[in-house]
Amino acid sequence: MEDITFEILQSKKTGLNSPESYIVVREQTGFLRILGDDPQWELMTATASEDHGRIKVCPNQLRLIESALRLGAEFETSPSVQRDWAGREYVKICVITQHKNQKDKEFNSELSGAFSRFFEIYDSYTDVRYRARDEMIELYNDLSTGDLGGEVYLSDGVWLGSDGSLFDRG
Repeated sequence: MEDITFEILQSKKTGLNSPESYIVVREQTGFLRILGDDPQWELMTATASEDHGRIKVCPNQLRLIESALRLGAEFETSPSVQRDWAGREYVKICVITQHKNQKDKEFNSELSGAFSRFFEIYDSYTDVRYRARDEMIELYNDLSTGDLGGEVYLSDGVWLGSDGSLFDRG
């Protein structure tokens, strides 16, 4: 498993009405925002770049939103899609709470694990346009006998190629 590097930086983004504001950044791209005040914050997807221009918002918002929804579903947090003041969609993933007796080290370790999982999901994302082909290739691999790479007969004159293509020879 590759090491997923990210940073949690304080955000000075205007328009965020929150006592504390942080942004989760990887390679100068902002993915997630953390808004709130000790001991409770909300975790959500980022919709806009930082005002100083050095951190740009994730350009693939569909991928970002789907990854955030999957993370929330895995953690059973009931994530929800919202709209910001400019009408941009974002996902409220969950509420983060540092419990009274919880040590900072333990709390930060849990957060780090959640953010690492988010990036695992984000990095493994397959665009919906390519999923069908990938699934057909997987089907081919399941049905093919041997490693000859030949087409597999499905039914009614339809054949499946090793690249996921369907051929009607009926």
